[in-house]
Amino acid sequence: MKYLGLPLGAHFKVQSIWDPVVEKLERRLARWKRLYLSKGGRLTLIKSTLSNLPTYYLSLFPIPASVAKRIEKIQRKFLWGDSEEVSNFHLMNWDHICTPHSNGGLNIRNLRRFNEALLGKWLWRFGVEREALWRQVVVAKYGTMEGGWCSNMPTGTHGVGLWKFIRAGWDKFSRMLKFEVGDGTRVRFWDDRQGDSIHREVTFSHLAQDWEMESFLSFLEILYSVTITGIGEDKVYWLPSKDHIFQVKSYYDTLTCKREGWFPWKSIWKAKVPPRVAFFTWTAALGRILTAENLRRRHIILVSWCCMCKADGESIDHLLLHCVYAKELWDLVLAMFGMCWVMPGSVRELLAAWQGKMACG
Repeated sequence: MKYLGLPLGAHFKVQSIWDPVVEKLERRLARWKRLYLSKGGRLTLIKSTLSNLPTYYLSLFPIPASVAKRIEKIQRKFLWGDSEEVSNFHLMNWDHICTPHSNGGLNIRNLRRFNEALLGKWLWRFGVEREALWRQVVVAKYGTMEGGWCSNMPTGTHGVGLWKFIRAGWDKFSRMLKFEVGDGTRVRFWDDRQGDSIHREVTFSHLAQDWEMESFLSFLEILYSVTITGIGEDKVYWLPSKDHIFQVKSYYDTLTCKREGWFPWKSIWKAKVPPRVAFFTWTAALGRILTAENLRRRHIILVSWCCMCKADGESIDHLLLHCVYAKELWDLVLAMFGMCWVMPGSVRELLAAWQGKMACG
């Protein structure tokens, strides 16, 4: 028996309840594979359709790691054009692809992080929807922590798996919360974050000495910076959002690891060019185009010269910027716009220079 497409009473770890999601993805792909699509077009389809198909399930159940790997494998093979007969080169690992554009990724959702962000909404709702029936059921079964912002941690081995999994994310989730004291009935002074700088584990081992007064006064300033109205109920705010209301996107962004370094993503993804051109430029900026040099690194034996000028080694920067034929083309294009330009040493430096011009213009 099913309700809203989900089998009633099924355990979320049973892979069979996820089979409809995987099968739906595979049916879509079977239809799309008959079409000639560029990698830019494939990327657009993954973002607009494939990533959105399992959202309903992900908002209700923790996805098993094996199911997440199956779905990501389907997406990965579709992006790079794999089939049963042909296995193409995968130019970038999937973890990097799932990072934001600003970090050099393709901004495809990581399923497990997206799942965690969607389930975080239940933690938020537990704290603010005090009269909701589902919350009352959870409270009756597990009880609540002091203040009622979250339930106690479920114990036992039967009938607790789903909420136990969701509740396990509270420690990470609560770091994104800030509390405003109203009547003081729910906020715990030492445990619930109220200001921006109060440490949760402040201890006083002795009375303040004269030489400690400056630090003591600074601490008092922090305490006085917390506004206590004494009016209305205590409130909770979601720090990553400007309106302080929980948003799945903002939580997903906080869960996504930010890589160090700078990447000229605006010159690639903000430019008014077809998706296939943007995708090619992205691979060039990351040094992943399958030139002779890169193919040799993959242990494919080829001659090392440039396929056009037959002179230097065929690196990406040489092929696109410094080959004599590439220079002639660049000179022609720049002359059409009446521009004088000293060509940078690499594709990434060129895109960075363009991004700087876009910002100034």
